[in-house]
Amino acid sequence: MKRKVGGIIIELLPSVVRDFYTEMRSLAQPELTVFQFRILSKLFVSSRTNNELALWAGINKATMSRALTTLQKRGLINRKTDKKDRRGNFIFLTEAGKKKYKAISGVVGNMISDKIDKIDTRKQKQLLKGLEVLKEVFNK
Repeated sequence: MKRKVGGIIIELLPSVVRDFYTEMRSLAQPELTVFQFRILSKLFVSSRTNNELALWAGINKATMSRALTTLQKRGLINRKTDKKDRRGNFIFLTEAGKKKYKAISGVVGNMISDKIDKIDTRKQKQLLKGLEVLKEVFNK
Protein backbone atom coordinates (compact mmCIF):
# COMPACT_ATOMS: atom_id res chain seq x y z
CA MET A 1 0.00 0.00 0.00
CA LYS A 2 2.73 2.50 0.98
CA ARG A 3 4.66 1.82 -2.23
CA LYS A 4 1.50 2.30 -4.29
CA VAL A 5 0.80 5.69 -2.64
CA GLY A 6 4.40 6.78 -3.17
CA GLY A 7 4.26 5.67 -6.79
CA ILE A 8 1.05 7.62 -7.44
CA ILE A 9 2.52 10.76 -5.87
CA ILE A 10 5.70 10.45 -7.93
CA GLU A 11 3.65 9.87 -11.08
CA LEU A 12 1.26 12.75 -10.37
CA LEU A 13 3.67 15.48 -9.27
CA PRO A 14 5.21 16.27 -12.68
CA SER A 15 1.74 16.91 -14.17
CA VAL A 16 0.64 19.12 -11.29
CA VAL A 17 3.90 21.05 -11.30
CA ARG A 18 3.80 21.46 -15.10
CA ASP A 19 0.27 22.90 -14.97
CA PHE A 20 1.22 25.15 -12.06
CA TYR A 21 4.35 26.44 -13.79
CA THR A 22 2.51 27.03 -17.07
CA GLU A 23 -0.18 29.08 -15.34
CA MET A 24 2.38 30.87 -13.18
CA ARG A 25 4.52 31.83 -16.16
CA SER A 26 1.55 33.23 -18.05
CA LEU A 27 0.63 35.38 -15.04
CA ALA A 28 3.96 36.68 -13.88
CA GLN A 29 6.23 37.00 -16.87
CA PRO A 30 8.46 38.89 -17.06
CA GLU A 31 7.87 40.29 -13.59
CA LEU A 32 8.46 37.10 -11.56
CA THR A 33 10.12 33.79 -12.21
CA VAL A 34 8.64 30.59 -10.79
CA PHE A 35 11.57 30.43 -8.37
CA GLN A 36 10.88 33.97 -7.15
CA PHE A 37 7.24 33.03 -6.63
CA ARG A 38 8.33 30.01 -4.58
CA ILE A 39 10.34 32.37 -2.36
CA LEU A 40 7.28 34.61 -1.93
CA SER A 41 5.19 31.57 -1.01
CA LYS A 42 7.68 30.51 1.66
CA LEU A 43 7.83 34.03 3.08
CA PHE A 44 4.05 34.34 3.02
CA VAL A 45 3.93 31.69 5.76
CA SER A 46 6.60 33.40 7.90
CA SER A 47 9.77 35.48 7.68
CA ARG A 48 13.00 33.58 7.20
CA THR A 49 16.70 34.23 7.10
CA ASN A 50 18.75 34.10 3.91
CA ASN A 51 20.39 30.91 5.21
CA GLU A 52 17.03 29.22 5.91
CA LEU A 53 15.77 30.09 2.44
CA ALA A 54 18.98 28.85 0.80
CA LEU A 55 18.78 25.52 2.66
CA TRP A 56 15.10 25.15 1.79
CA ALA A 57 15.76 25.83 -1.90
CA GLY A 58 18.92 23.70 -2.03
CA ILE A 59 21.12 26.52 -3.31
CA ASN A 60 24.06 28.45 -1.89
CA LYS A 61 23.62 31.61 0.17
CA ALA A 62 25.08 33.89 -2.51
CA THR A 63 22.59 32.68 -5.14
CA MET A 64 19.70 33.16 -2.70
CA SER A 65 21.01 36.61 -1.80
CA ARG A 66 20.94 37.66 -5.48
CA ALA A 67 17.35 36.42 -5.85
CA LEU A 68 16.35 38.31 -2.70
CA THR A 69 18.03 41.49 -3.93
CA THR A 70 15.95 41.32 -7.11
CA LEU A 71 12.75 40.86 -5.10
CA GLN A 72 13.73 43.73 -2.80
CA LYS A 73 14.38 46.06 -5.75
CA ARG A 74 10.86 45.24 -6.97
CA GLY A 75 9.45 46.17 -3.57
CA LEU A 76 8.17 42.67 -2.79
CA ILE A 77 10.38 41.89 0.21
CA ASN A 78 12.34 43.70 2.89
CA ARG A 79 15.25 42.71 5.11
CA LYS A 80 15.63 43.42 8.79
CA THR A 81 18.89 42.84 10.66
CA ASP A 82 18.74 40.07 13.25
CA LYS A 83 19.38 41.69 16.64
CA LYS A 84 20.96 38.48 18.00
CA ASP A 85 23.27 37.95 15.04
CA ARG A 86 23.97 41.16 13.15
CA ARG A 87 25.40 39.17 10.23
CA GLY A 88 21.94 37.74 9.53
CA ASN A 89 18.84 39.32 8.07
CA PHE A 90 15.22 38.37 8.45
CA ILE A 91 13.46 38.47 5.12
CA PHE A 92 9.76 39.30 5.04
CA LEU A 93 7.12 40.22 2.49
CA THR A 94 6.08 43.81 2.00
CA GLU A 95 2.40 44.63 1.50
CA ALA A 96 3.09 44.66 -2.25
CA GLY A 97 4.70 41.22 -1.95
CA LYS A 98 1.67 39.86 -0.08
CA LYS A 99 -0.67 41.29 -2.72
CA LYS A 100 1.39 39.81 -5.55
CA TYR A 101 1.51 36.39 -3.87
CA LYS A 102 -2.24 36.37 -3.18
CA ALA A 103 -3.09 37.44 -6.73
CA ILE A 104 -0.97 34.77 -8.39
CA SER A 105 -1.85 31.98 -5.96
CA GLY A 106 -5.54 32.83 -6.32
CA VAL A 107 -5.51 32.50 -10.09
CA VAL A 108 -3.42 29.32 -10.03
CA GLY A 109 -5.62 27.92 -7.24
CA ASN A 110 -8.68 28.57 -9.40
CA MET A 111 -7.07 26.71 -12.30
CA ILE A 112 -6.53 23.68 -10.07
CA SER A 113 -10.05 23.98 -8.62
CA ASP A 114 -11.53 24.04 -12.13
CA LYS A 115 -9.94 20.66 -12.82
CA ILE A 116 -11.17 19.22 -9.51
CA ASP A 117 -14.71 20.52 -10.13
CA LYS A 118 -14.95 18.00 -12.97
CA ILE A 119 -15.06 15.06 -10.54
CA ASP A 120 -18.07 14.12 -8.42
CA THR A 121 -18.55 15.54 -4.93
CA ARG A 122 -17.83 12.25 -3.14
CA LYS A 123 -14.44 11.97 -4.83
CA GLN A 124 -13.72 15.64 -4.12
CA LYS A 125 -14.29 14.99 -0.39
CA GLN A 126 -12.01 11.94 -0.51
CA LEU A 127 -9.37 13.97 -2.29
CA LEU A 128 -9.58 16.75 0.30
CA LYS A 129 -9.11 14.28 3.16
CA GLY A 130 -6.13 12.72 1.41
CA LEU A 131 -4.55 16.08 0.69
CA GLU A 132 -4.96 17.11 4.33
CA VAL A 133 -3.05 13.97 5.35
CA LEU A 134 -0.31 14.69 2.79
CA LYS A 135 -0.03 18.26 4.03
CA GLU A 136 0.39 17.00 7.58
CA VAL A 137 3.04 14.47 6.53
CA PHE A 138 5.08 16.82 4.34
CA ASN A 139 4.84 20.01 6.41
CA LYS A 140 6.67 18.53 9.39
